[in-house]
Amino acid sequence: MADQRRRPGTTTYGNLAYDLDNLVRQRNLEEAGKVREQERQERPSPQPRRQAEPQPRTKASPIVVGGIVVLAAMVMLLIMGYVQLTTISGNVAELKSELAALDDQHVSLLTKYEQTFDLATVKETAEAAGMSKPTGAQIEYVDLSGADTAVVYQAGAGGLLSDVAERVEQGFAALVEYFR
Repeated sequence: MADQRRRPGTTTYGNLAYDLDNLVRQRNLEEAGKVREQERQERPSPQPRRQAEPQPRTKASPIVVGGIVVLAAMVMLLIMGYVQLTTISGNVAELKSELAALDDQHVSLLTKYEQTFDLATVKETAEAAGMSKPTGAQIEYVDLSGADTAVVYQAGAGGLLSDVAERVEQGFAALVEYFR
């Protein structure tokens, strides 16, 4: 209770002594208030704020603008390259799957082709078609021991005019054949 602040001129009943420090504290508070009022009065009034002057616009250098344009073009080329790469990769994947399917088909067709030359298969197929081996009575031999000669006959030998027309026709055919 001793640290309670009391007003001057009030009385306290009981065995409590007067708080002598109370007057000193009140004087200090009053002096501090006066000092603050003097500081407020001494302060200059706030001046209105000045608006910052706009700085003049700086123009971009043509070299910088050119560099930005070149950079943008290179980025676009890079993106287009990635698009083409993706497309080609997709095509390669499709072609690989098609190649695998064709390899499988090649193996199966090669197996069937080799089976056609299998003598047992040929014999079974021939017997199923009704064929049989020839007997000795079915075999005949032809004697071709004479000289090999051939005679070509032309039907309707024409006159001089037909020979000339035929030679012109042969010459024209040879000329066309040459330029092919």
